[in-house]
Amino acid sequence: MTAATPQVMFEDDHLLAIDKPAGLLAHADGADRSALLWAQARESARGRDPAQLHLVHRLDRDTSGVLLFARGRDTAEAVNALFRERKVLKMYLALCAPVPAVRWQRVSHQLRPQRVGSGERMTVVASDGAQADCEIEVLARGRRFALVRVIPDQGRKHQVRVALAATGSPIAGDFLYGGALSRQLAARVMLHARSLQFAHPVTGAHLELKAPVPAEFKAAIAADGAAVPGDLDVRHRTASATGPVRKRQPKLNVAHAGAAALPAPRTYARSAARKSPKS
Repeated sequence: MTAATPQVMFEDDHLLAIDKPAGLLAHADGADRSALLWAQARESARGRDPAQLHLVHRLDRDTSGVLLFARGRDTAEAVNALFRERKVLKMYLALCAPVPAVRWQRVSHQLRPQRVGSGERMTVVASDGAQADCEIEVLARGRRFALVRVIPDQGRKHQVRVALAATGSPIAGDFLYGGALSRQLAARVMLHARSLQFAHPVTGAHLELKAPVPAEFKAAIAADGAAVPGDLDVRHRTASATGPVRKRQPKLNVAHAGAAALPAPRTYARSAARKSPKS
């Protein structure tokens, strides 16, 4: 796959956010083309010191969407602290198959890395792993695919991919967690980093960095008999299996109640231990 050119979504004196195309590495130590090298070259062309640009989170090569850089070490450390303290709301979109049986679910796993040839995959374990919690909501249902939104609490390696595979609906194109059948459904892992929300580390202003839905997502779901909904970024929550649907706008630093795998929906609760950033 030949990666397209990244598109700048937001920048100021402190931050740079791009829409990373699928097929482009976020970071490469060797001669491979990467989003970091592209962004550093752009800095140089604009008279900035490329060494002062820091990648503050990662996306897999196949994952498209919002990728964030910080200008200056102090800003990078401040943004890293936001991620570490779970003060960044991350939303992902994925095409998965088969269609999940329920519209909304919360999953909780413990993950441990496992060597696979020269690479690594994450394995769900019963204990002594890294905690990984996600909220999963079906946004559109086709004949084969579902368009889902996944909101991870943490930022574990392959967390979204493992969560969907563990519920029986792996991401289309994801051979590592979905096997040969999933790989046949798409040319790449159909995962997109839709948005990041956080308080600007310098100004305190609320930022919502949002990457457009890839054309290949729209085409795939349309060919499957469905469409991307207009309220794509609204968080819905079903009060009961037959009860009404309640809508919530995305919110910073919400601690979700419940830790068991696939629990019945419950009300949101704010944790006293996790304070919201300035907005």
